[in-house]
Amino acid sequence: MKYFVLLSLLATFALSSCNKYSEGPTFSLLTRKARIVNDWTLESYTKDGTELYDQTYELNISIEKDGTYSMSIITPNLGQLQSETSHGTWEFDNDQTSVTLLEEGSIIGVSYDIVQLKNKNLKLRQTDFNNAVYDWSYISK
Repeated sequence: MKYFVLLSLLATFALSSCNKYSEGPTFSLLTRKARIVNDWTLESYTKDGTELYDQTYELNISIEKDGTYSMSIITPNLGQLQSETSHGTWEFDNDQTSVTLLEEGSIIGVSYDIVQLKNKNLKLRQTDFNNAVYDWSYISK
């Protein structure tokens, strides 16, 4: 019985220490890489808590297992849909709490803190040099 209680306490401690992101998940059977590799659609975009997302455009990002990504922004322009795309590479930082996107042809990547990384939800945060906080919330269908 003592061993069962000790094992239960160790399991509880181990599971509670798995959460690197402020909004979870606490525990996942999928690796962080398996969760971030997906086709993501922007659901919300805020600056300092104020919603800035304009529903007239669509932003999609496809993160691939081989370390590449592609991003597309679809906007209406004079009654026509216009698409702009970019490609590049991505990587986690050493402790996997942030992700950096390096656009093809660029020498400096853009880093985002990972706030939430679930199988179908991704929330990224960036703080600029004026201490403005930007949050991007993505969903996967």
